[in-house]
Amino acid sequence: MTTTTTKQAPRLVWVDVAKGMCILLVVVFHSTNFAITRGYGSDWWVAFNALLEPIRMPLFFLASGFFAAGILARSWNDVWRRRIVLMLYLYGLWVVLRFAYFTIVPGASLTREEEHPWRLLTGILVPHNGLWFVYALAVYFAAAKLLDRLDVRFQVGIAFLVSWLAYAQDILPWTWQNMAAYFLFFLIGVRGRDLLTALARHASLGLVSALALAYAGLFYLSLQGGLAATALGSIVLTLLGLAVGVLAAASITWQPAVKTLAYLGTVTLPIYLMHEIALGTISYLALDNGLVPSVGTVQAVGPIAIAVAGVVGALALHQALTAARANWLFGLPGWLQAPPPTRPTGGPDASKPGGNELIVPAR
Repeated sequence: MTTTTTKQAPRLVWVDVAKGMCILLVVVFHSTNFAITRGYGSDWWVAFNALLEPIRMPLFFLASGFFAAGILARSWNDVWRRRIVLMLYLYGLWVVLRFAYFTIVPGASLTREEEHPWRLLTGILVPHNGLWFVYALAVYFAAAKLLDRLDVRFQVGIAFLVSWLAYAQDILPWTWQNMAAYFLFFLIGVRGRDLLTALARHASLGLVSALALAYAGLFYLSLQGGLAATALGSIVLTLLGLAVGVLAAASITWQPAVKTLAYLGTVTLPIYLMHEIALGTISYLALDNGLVPSVGTVQAVGPIAIAVAGVVGALALHQALTAARANWLFGLPGWLQAPPPTRPTGGPDASKPGGNELIVPAR
């Protein structure tokens, strides 16, 4: 008797590395904001975060889209239950948990989301804190599924138009503005897997350096106004930044860095959900109470130190909660989980969970 086995495609480490890079940049950005609101702001860190703003979240969405093609090839019911409901559940749950925690410890809050219960209701339609990323993924999966039957060129064209309008007209709340602007990059991740994989294969220090210099030059021009500062210029800048991010992630060869970043890339969910709580608590206990060496020291290395403590704190809390069988905090509880998936009719096989997925259901 002959048995056949289905081999799962090898895991693409560079995508995990890219996600690990992104989550660190997100945490550093938020830790900088916590330092600024407490009088420890640094122009250098503000400039650093501004330089990477066109890359930070778009690259995160690109990596998320990279592994969305498989689930999007399934039925609407599968996409709804396995991704859209999951994202909305996590978003709603953690909005409530954050409100409760920051109400008890208001000094740890950055966004003042605990000021009035009304913000719990408005948050359903207009995210107003760092959880907007999870909300955006629910919107993106729904939008990408709606566009799924169209020619890829039309899909990308529609996403480009939405992005261009978002960059050109600053009329929406900042979270919806970002969601509209960044959908294009999520969709490129979905539909451009082969292109991105080929790009990563050509990674080299020379190519990364050349594109990084081009990115820095275009970023500088965008600050001066003119064509580089237009909506089209913003999209081109981000596309160039994404190329730099992909190549940089694929170019890292020092194994301690690769392993650390790749590991962080597989645990982005608990970090994303809890890092602001960890950062806020650390800032409240240390910065608000003056438990720091000096103002200059905090301005120089504070964002990094707070970010590292925030990541470690979020992961430690995640480990403690999962050990206590509170998996429902990070995935759908059993009564909300979907039945076994139907087979996709085409596209990448997503029937098996992979370490590259941002979010997995609770077991």
